[in-house]
Amino acid sequence: MYWSKYNILAKTKKYGYLLFNTMSQVFIHISEQSIDEWLQLKDNPDKYKDLAGSEMLVHARIIVPNQEDDLNVYLADVLKNKYNSSDVALTILPTRGCNFGCIYCYEQDRPVISMTEKTEDAIISFLRSNPNMKRLNVVWYGGEPLLNFQSMERLTKKFLALDVEYSAKMVTNGYLLNKNIADKMTELCMRNIQITLDGTEEVHNSRRALLGGQPTYRTILNNLKYLLEVNKTVTIDIRTNIDLRNKDDYHNFHDNFHAEITDKRATLYPGFVSDLLSSECVSPEHNISEGGYKAKFVLDLFDRYGIEIKSFLPKFRRHSCVASKYFAFVIGPEGEIYKCWRMVGQKEQETGNVHSGKIDMVKFSRYLTGADYTRDKRCLECEFITLCGGGCPLTRMRNKYEGTTINYCCPEKSHMKELMELRYEMYMKSNLKTR
Repeated sequence: MYWSKYNILAKTKKYGYLLFNTMSQVFIHISEQSIDEWLQLKDNPDKYKDLAGSEMLVHARIIVPNQEDDLNVYLADVLKNKYNSSDVALTILPTRGCNFGCIYCYEQDRPVISMTEKTEDAIISFLRSNPNMKRLNVVWYGGEPLLNFQSMERLTKKFLALDVEYSAKMVTNGYLLNKNIADKMTELCMRNIQITLDGTEEVHNSRRALLGGQPTYRTILNNLKYLLEVNKTVTIDIRTNIDLRNKDDYHNFHDNFHAEITDKRATLYPGFVSDLLSSECVSPEHNISEGGYKAKFVLDLFDRYGIEIKSFLPKFRRHSCVASKYFAFVIGPEGEIYKCWRMVGQKEQETGNVHSGKIDMVKFSRYLTGADYTRDKRCLECEFITLCGGGCPLTRMRNKYEGTTINYCCPEKSHMKELMELRYEMYMKSNLKTR
């Protein structure tokens, strides 16, 4: 028997010893009185039967008969999910136009084009070419997708006519999400909407104003209040794009937002504006997107202000992004196909077009197999592989084919002990609330 390589055993400041298995996701608190037994078990795993609860140790995969078995099972599950033709994921841009002039936008110099009904029909034909499709999930993206809401309505009706299980999400700036559109979210099968608010009203308006410079915060918040009132099923993710210019404002925004909106279907989380596309996003002097900075930001929020960012805690991942799945496509307003939504509008990054139905397998396969983390020896030997899912496929591809050296390792790796402590504390608080 072996002590699993996926066991992370750490002594934390607040709770003493914690053990987290990244493969089975089992979390154990170990008392000071028991730690010597656990350390002996680590050195002599064959003696696991001498301990109380020995069956649990095997069931939780803390003690394993072979160090390769867990990885093999995980990789088999990854491959099954990666090439599953029953589940199709589309990110659709009804338009590349936008009504905002965000300071970090990477799409500002790309032509404004909106989707036509001819392209909509070509998308349906493209989907029909997969006879195995049983479920379809669409993410409406842009630009600002609501600038071409008519296309969203028409395509939704066509998707529903395919007689498959259908659901939708939307990434919007929220400014055009007025009463008329909010009332139609149910018939569009919208189950989740992501809206970006970059801080308190003053900070947000300085970063995400209309093209003419007019403020947007109050309109977005009023739209959100109405949507939550009339739609009782949709969930809202409020993303805040974080860089050095607004990171110290997040706790103020968090408190102000929850003072106005108490509906728990609206959850807040920080995103991190990166320089992945060089000057097209945020310049290096403002960038805090490296893993260590992300982890420190989340930990500081909790330590200083008691703000919990649960989405950032260690969790199981097969893939970090749908770009690494075979039956996942980004479709631009002219019907062009990409594997990553950051590439929309870049002709050289197109991997096909729904009008022809043809795919450039050389470009397409770079995301799927060329930069596949399941073929990366460093990833296969890493105990964090299930928390990372290989990192950003675009980053991996750029490193391999363009010679960049962007870090794609998961942020948990640099602050695992502290993140384990935070996860345990949230777990304890959650259990107290349910008692």
